[in-house]
Amino acid sequence: MKSFSFFNWITGFVILLSLDFLFEGLIFEILNWNGTTKNDWFFIMWWVFVLIWFVYGASKLFKNKS
Repeated sequence: MKSFSFFNWITGFVILLSLDFLFEGLIFEILNWNGTTKNDWFFIMWWVFVLIWFVYGASKLFKNKS
């Protein structure tokens, strides 16, 4: 199995950021949710995924290094 690398970790952050831009720039504009509280669930979920990805990636990178 391929080991987890720093490149994989950064790629995950780029994907998460791209999804955020897609939702904020396109989907929320179509639904007229920008500037309202209707999209709060998305941002809470997005930050939870970012936190999970950070902790997961940091632990994997730490284990690979040691």
